[in-house]
Amino acid sequence: MSKTVLDNLTGMYFTLDAPDGSYGTGQVIRLAAEGVYFVRFDGNEVTLPMELVTVGEMLETTEEEYKLWRFFDTIEERDKWIEWLDAPSKPRVVSLVKPTK
Repeated sequence: MSKTVLDNLTGMYFTLDAPDGSYGTGQVIRLAAEGVYFVRFDGNEVTLPMELVTVGEMLETTEEEYKLWRFFDTIEERDKWIEWLDAPSKPRVVSLVKPTK
């Protein structure tokens, strides 16, 4: 019997949150072995070499249970997420003065 390995991540784009509040971006290149993927992080000026990452690492969360890795089908979806993430929040003004009649 042959064992089929399920590969749902190859070709996906990702963001990876860092402890300092920044994030990295890249793409899952291909399956290296069961549960292990070659990923390539985006470089500013040069293409960085591939790294091996396990599915377990991709499932890690912060102490507050926030996911560190986020996956996107297209680079456009990822760019929309980054645009939303980097957009300054709009301040809200709450009046503490009771309106008079």
